[in-house]
Amino acid sequence: MAVKSRSNTSRVTPFLRLAYSAPALQDSTIEEIRRVMLPATKALPFVKLRAKNQPMWRPESSWHVKPTGKRATDVRLGRKYACEAIAAMKADRNSHLIAHIIQDIIRDVADRDRKKARGRHGPIVLGFLLAISEAIAADVGTRNP
Repeated sequence: MAVKSRSNTSRVTPFLRLAYSAPALQDSTIEEIRRVMLPATKALPFVKLRAKNQPMWRPESSWHVKPTGKRATDVRLGRKYACEAIAAMKADRNSHLIAHIIQDIIRDVADRDRKKARGRHGPIVLGFLLAISEAIAADVGTRNP
């Protein structure tokens, strides 16, 4: 009868060593990461962030406002929000920001209409759109055709 014997020496397998050097971050890469994280957009007072917000997550809503109930004050507030949105759009290099805001304004109006809840958001929206229109008109006037 043959007896099998085990050797007490364990086999050592050599580990594969990889030498990897990550490429140095370029300014364009850093700017792209910053653009995707949208720090200026997320800091806007009318932007609602998701619960337990993460840096790479988009905001829950780009239009979350509370009207004061005073028409003149709300129109000024809407104008202020438009100026802040334009500045955030430039800072984050996010050319779609105004489109997202207008889309969420429409969604907000549709939700309120569906719930048959009367809101007084009209003057804030009016002020916002007036300021955006004036900014576009001023920019178009300064460009050479």
